[in-house]
Amino acid sequence: MRRATLLIVLCLGLALTQIPCADTPANAATVNIRLGATDGYAIMPDGTAVYGFGWADLTRVSKKRIYNNKGKAQFIGPLIEVYEGDDVYITMTNLGMVMRPDLDDSHTIHWHGFRNQIPIYDGVPEPSIAVPVGRDFVYYYKPLDPGTYMYHCHFEPVEHIQMGMVGVLIVRPALEKTLKKRKFVFNDTATEFDREFLVFVSEIDPVAHHDIESVQEPDWTDYKAGYWVLNGRAYPDTMAPASALPYQPFNSRIQANAGEKVLLRFMNLGFEQHPLQLLGIPMKVVGMDAQPLKGLNGEDLSVWKSTIYIGAGKTFDVIFQAPNTPGEYPFYNRNYCKQRDGPVGVGGMLTSVVVHSPRTLPGQRAVNE
Repeated sequence: MRRATLLIVLCLGLALTQIPCADTPANAATVNIRLGATDGYAIMPDGTAVYGFGWADLTRVSKKRIYNNKGKAQFIGPLIEVYEGDDVYITMTNLGMVMRPDLDDSHTIHWHGFRNQIPIYDGVPEPSIAVPVGRDFVYYYKPLDPGTYMYHCHFEPVEHIQMGMVGVLIVRPALEKTLKKRKFVFNDTATEFDREFLVFVSEIDPVAHHDIESVQEPDWTDYKAGYWVLNGRAYPDTMAPASALPYQPFNSRIQANAGEKVLLRFMNLGFEQHPLQLLGIPMKVVGMDAQPLKGLNGEDLSVWKSTIYIGAGKTFDVIFQAPNTPGEYPFYNRNYCKQRDGPVGVGGMLTSVVVHSPRTLPGQRAVNE
């Protein structure tokens, strides 16, 4: 009986301390990130300011000034980039709301698809901790599987995800540290790429957002999307530079030099399935839900597609090679009604891939640059 009890205690200790596996990279780093939960507005091309909840990046903000970011949520949330094996600490501060100070909801952070988390840090309120207004909580993660993930609030998730409490997490493979100045999706040289772009698809029900802003109770069974967005923006803002909409900082205009390999990280945290098509350029799906498309014996299970059908909660890692012919290639939602959400030529999931002559663009310094 004593041996069994001792074994249980040891196992719990291993889980709580997240002792690295034998294959954890020796040069793993400690990463400290700070996010603030608050409210703000996303601007649509028809001029509508859509009220929402979201995340503010507080990582480089002094503790005395973190509350200056109240009401400055960005859509989508700040990009988190780490390497496999890193010790990741995320301090989440619930800043509260500016437009709805009466709304004292707690918030959490859930890494969607993360496979080795213990319950207290998983962000599901029942077995973990929800953070009330004015309080902090430090999450600990040790990512062991490279790939594309999402994070979101799991407190009243139907409402809080739709309101905008979503973001992107990239876990980079240890292979990048071994083969420096080269980029890979997984620990596989076949997944090498030159540039990468986020393609975060979601929808917005403007009636529900307006109801919450005006202190009305939304009926989520009446959900009806009115805006369809890529990275928190609708066309033509999808093509605008990051500086054009500072609280929607990720544009969706994909640029590359002829011959370069481009990685598209597809994610969907909306409530609908979306068919995204790239005209004239075949796309190779190399990963799904943060797992490489490999068989049990290492067989290559990657597939070529012209259209990516992505359902709610899914992620895909897709690589294409920019054609040798420079030009502009349309990239859009095949469902016509989701290409526009206002007057003709305004709104929707519509952007393009711009291919330049060789050596025109300098090396990419940041995702979606």
